Amino acid sequence: MLKKVVIPVAGRGTRLLPTTKVQPKEMLPVFSSFKGDILLKPMVQLIFEQLFDFGIRDFCFIVGQEKRAIKDHFSLDYPYLDALSNKKNNISYKDMKLFYKRIEKSNITWINQSHQLGYGHAVSLASSFVGNDDFILHAGDTLIVQPNRQHLTVLNKLSSKSDCVVALEKISEPSAYGVVIGKRTKKYSLPLNEKVYEVTQAVEKPSKKISNLAIMALNKFTPDVMKILKKIPSGYGGEIQITDAIQYMIDSKMDVLGYEYHHSCTRLDIGTPDTYWHAQQSSKKLATKGWM
Repeated sequence: MLKKVVIPVAGRGTRLLPTTKVQPKEMLPVFSSFKGDILLKPMVQLIFEQLFDFGIRDFCFIVGQEKRAIKDHFSLDYPYLDALSNKKNNISYKDMKLFYKRIEKSNITWINQSHQLGYGHAVSLASSFVGNDDFILHAGDTLIVQPNRQHLTVLNKLSSKSDCVVALEKISEPSAYGVVIGKRTKKYSLPLNEKVYEVTQAVEKPSKKISNLAIMALNKFTPDVMKILKKIPSGYGGEIQITDAIQYMIDSKMDVLGYEYHHSCTRLDIGTPDTYWHAQQSSKKLATKGWM
């Protein structure tokens, strides 16, 4: 069972300016629900809660200098909570109380990325947190929702079979993503017969369309990736890319698996104005069904 997760939330969110000038994009809200009532919750809180409810207890957030609001949000403020308890509509109080209980039962590490050198660089800063353990890497601006958190069960099941596992989605225009080329394998029995690939190539934002299998926000790595991230050169955009680390693993004959998550999954991505608009619409539908 995977026990640790690294969540980079250090990006500046420039595609969502001016909203993200002082507000971290990971704190932007989407719809959720609590006992039948609709709430708005920050994306990063929903990610934390989903992973906690799956069984993760060790969390590492990679933050930037402008991301104080995230750390403040995860700080226990019981006087504020007590003030909410006197309100007539105390659904928010009950939900926040449960959020606080999750925080109390978690080990949360905060690491500052002082220089914006890329997603891969942010991940490498968590080396001491990871230690000798396998870990989940989860982006802070995207949430995958599936009944019973089945996508996490699949990731965990495949994690013992390889050095790296990446969640995949077929995208008609994958140029904005890291993409993979892989060979379909039927070695693994999964609950919903999710498609599994033995990955043979990984490329960050390729200039030509080589595949429509895009790497999504959820990955698993062995601690070996930390050494790899510190030795690979800068890639796309002059930044250290996690996709390049995956290719290094492939070149080193390490086992890299990708799985195309089931169509019952919904991906909520708040990285751009357009995807945030769709995340709002989709999350409201999911919250109405009680899935958020």
